[in-house]
Amino acid sequence: MRCMALFLALVVAPAAAQSVLRQSTTPPGREGRKELRKETLFSGAWTANVAKSQRHPNHLFQSATLRFAVAGDTVTLTHGGVNASGQKESGTTTLQADGKEHPASEQVPGVVVVTRWVGSHVLETVAKKDGRTVGQGTYEVSADGKMLTAKVWGTDASGARFEHVIVFDRN
Repeated sequence: MRCMALFLALVVAPAAAQSVLRQSTTPPGREGRKELRKETLFSGAWTANVAKSQRHPNHLFQSATLRFAVAGDTVTLTHGGVNASGQKESGTTTLQADGKEHPASEQVPGVVVVTRWVGSHVLETVAKKDGRTVGQGTYEVSADGKMLTAKVWGTDASGARFEHVIVFDRN
């Protein structure tokens, strides 16, 4: 697997969940309920469950991990893993989930990322290069906060399209 594919599969695939609930200011009529916040859901460490995932045949990474830190709309993501060739890959990037274009990373020059929250359980990311969409991910945290499902498609360094459904379990 090429570094670009792992980058798109993990970094353009940001999301995570945490089972800890935070008490927030509760609107009238909802007293006593605990509400999940994106900062709580999209923070923590995750490991790809390869057996439950659907990986593209050309990008059969051996393992993948994600660690997210979320403060408001700032998402810091550290990814790591072992690619199909057995080589370790890792990196850290910061995403702004504000719906605006931002440079993706020095690893992929010319690529911009648009990231936005879709409620408290979903983070959506679109990668573009030269105005064309080259990757997209929708990341949904399960209701119990223990599993993250990343539905990701992208274009790898060779220009070939790939799709993944990666299931992550909370560490």
